[in-house]
Amino acid sequence: MSSYNSTLEEIKSRLDIVDVISEYIPLKKAGQNWRGLCPFHSEKTPSFMVSPTKQIYHCFGCGSGGNIFTFLTKYENLSFNESLNILAKKAGVMLQKSRKDTVFVEEKGVLLNLYRDSCIFYQENLKQNLKAKNYLKERGINEEAQKLFSLGYAPDKWDALFSKLKNKGYKIEAIKKAGLIIQGAKGCYDTFRDRIIFPIFNTMGELIAFGGRVMDDSMPKYLNSPETPIFNKSRVLYGINLAKDSIKKNGFVIFVEGYIDVITTHMHGFPNTVAPLGTALTKEHGKLIKRFTDDAVLVFDGDAPGIKAAKNGIGILLESGLNVKVLPMPEGEDPDSLLRNKGKGVFANLSEKALSIVDFFGMQKKDKHLIAHEVLEIIPKIPDNVLQGYYAKLLSEKLKIDEIFIRDELRKIKKAHQLRGSRTARADSQRYAENPDVRTAPRPMGEIYILQLIIQFPEKAEKIFESISEGDFENRITKSVFKKMKSGLIDYNILISECDEEEKNFLTELLFKTAFEDPEKVFEDCLKRLKSKKRRMLLYELQDKIKKAESERNNSLLNALLVEKQKLLKL
Repeated sequence: MSSYNSTLEEIKSRLDIVDVISEYIPLKKAGQNWRGLCPFHSEKTPSFMVSPTKQIYHCFGCGSGGNIFTFLTKYENLSFNESLNILAKKAGVMLQKSRKDTVFVEEKGVLLNLYRDSCIFYQENLKQNLKAKNYLKERGINEEAQKLFSLGYAPDKWDALFSKLKNKGYKIEAIKKAGLIIQGAKGCYDTFRDRIIFPIFNTMGELIAFGGRVMDDSMPKYLNSPETPIFNKSRVLYGINLAKDSIKKNGFVIFVEGYIDVITTHMHGFPNTVAPLGTALTKEHGKLIKRFTDDAVLVFDGDAPGIKAAKNGIGILLESGLNVKVLPMPEGEDPDSLLRNKGKGVFANLSEKALSIVDFFGMQKKDKHLIAHEVLEIIPKIPDNVLQGYYAKLLSEKLKIDEIFIRDELRKIKKAHQLRGSRTARADSQRYAENPDVRTAPRPMGEIYILQLIIQFPEKAEKIFESISEGDFENRITKSVFKKMKSGLIDYNILISECDEEEKNFLTELLFKTAFEDPEKVFEDCLKRLKSKKRRMLLYELQDKIKKAESERNNSLLNALLVEKQKLLKL
């Protein structure tokens, strides 16, 4: 076993997978295993199983599976190395870094340090700048909120931050990569100047970027850090570091439009509020929130752009498996102005009366058939069929259209979606035909049983490897796993660490299967099945060659092929 695998095993031996996963989702004892609702897809009946003896998990609903490293990587949306570092620290295990890992860790460390020192600089400047302090005061953002959100101010100078960071010993290239300075014709200058600074944190509370807002009507009003190795705006939500625990506690998330909306709602007792970073909501945002709750309230401005953004957001969040309600703001108001002008009670009252998606579409001044089609185009995006039926019924009642017609139209729209999907699938099939390595096929049971035998009875592995070769496997996944096993990766703990996601999902399902009562008989049956299948394939190939030899009148080759065919038929 390599020192790397030894380290992984040591971490796993010190941490119990049930304890690790229980920190994120509730689990209940189910015989020898533990069961819970899968955090990776929407489900009402628990199909997510955790095995304390094998230290693995598998969801029999969506097929996701793995070990503690896989779970943390997927749940927290981290790289494997980030998960490894977190779990190693939790287990009290010291890690030896590879050169590649060291470079990334060092690069991440430099970026985090740059943002930390820049944040301190911006905060110090806020204390000294009367204009910035007055602006925040006018916006109703008190000192407590300023500290909570680490707000700052970028001075109205070309290189104030640049000079500070250079004096601290940071290299120019690193400062550029962090997006804190811009290279101009006459040299480098600060990215953020004369702006209120909103530090952006990830779910783990690491400062990974900045947003800047002007205090007048200058454009652009908002400016964000560019993307870096540690910052991708389509995966981060403003305020998530402060909101995640409240989202879990309250059971739902509130989506608002911008930084100040988030700060004001937090100040007025709604700490479960987040906002996208100046972009539309994405599937990644939906997946991120799905880790903490199933329910979302989407707040939007009542003007045309606000309504359009809400419609797009609804589709994205429903597709992510979230239950969505919509909270329209009164004309001329946003969450910030409403809370400051009319108080917490009005906002709370509106929130309690948030509209279903059907009511939201129904409030528009349009023909009811157009409204019906708008809603019916969105319903198929919901992963849960029961929920689809619920919305169809709600739409029928709201618009006073017979449910039979609503469901009939929904079937047509779903069929059209499926046809579009099948066109994509045909295109994929063409791509797979051109690249056999990515072709997928149903996994033959004989191949599955062979791998199950090796895992459940490792003492029989040598005998199996003597009788069966990689060429006897047809399926891409089973063949790849068999190849890994034959190379010496018999222990499933080590094997899982060497597999890709699809292979992990397959293996964990295999590991939850009941052991064979008569492994010898199973092996003999599988061996016969595989050999028989191989002979059939050879016969098909021979038959093609015989036809070709006949058409070419190549009698010597034809006779040789017929002799070979007779030998195979005798077998």
